[in-house]
Amino acid sequence: MIRNRLCLVSFLTLILLAPAAATAQESSSAATSKAEAELRESIRLYDEALRRADVATAERYWAAEYVFVNPEGERVSRDARIANLRESRTSFDSLTHAPEEEVIHVYLDGNMAVYTARLKIDGRYSGHPEHGEFRALDAWIRRDGRWQKLASQLTPIHK
Repeated sequence: MIRNRLCLVSFLTLILLAPAAATAQESSSAATSKAEAELRESIRLYDEALRRADVATAERYWAAEYVFVNPEGERVSRDARIANLRESRTSFDSLTHAPEEEVIHVYLDGNMAVYTARLKIDGRYSGHPEHGEFRALDAWIRRDGRWQKLASQLTPIHK
């Protein structure tokens, strides 16, 4: 008899908690989808700023602690990236993403994300010519209602 009551209580508890769990999962999924959409738009605007050499816009996407590991394996600070862009040592004739290879993983309730992609680049980094295909890895964080890069790395794809 006690065992039957325990089973009944357990069953009723599951029935009562299931909608709350489903709602929490749906809410989390909605937050993730919203964060992904916002991040994709930020990536698009960031790329446009780089193509136009729009220093003021590009630097807003780099967090204060931002670091970039360029295709030569050099560690480049935020200040150095800004100077490179401002002095045209970094420039892009073309910068395209392979959409089928873009992956976004969202963390911390939609406030942090890791983005990976395959890029085709024709341009210069830190005064060095860069042409070809690369794997990109970016860590993004949402601060003050906008997305900023914390760190980036570009690795050449050798055929």
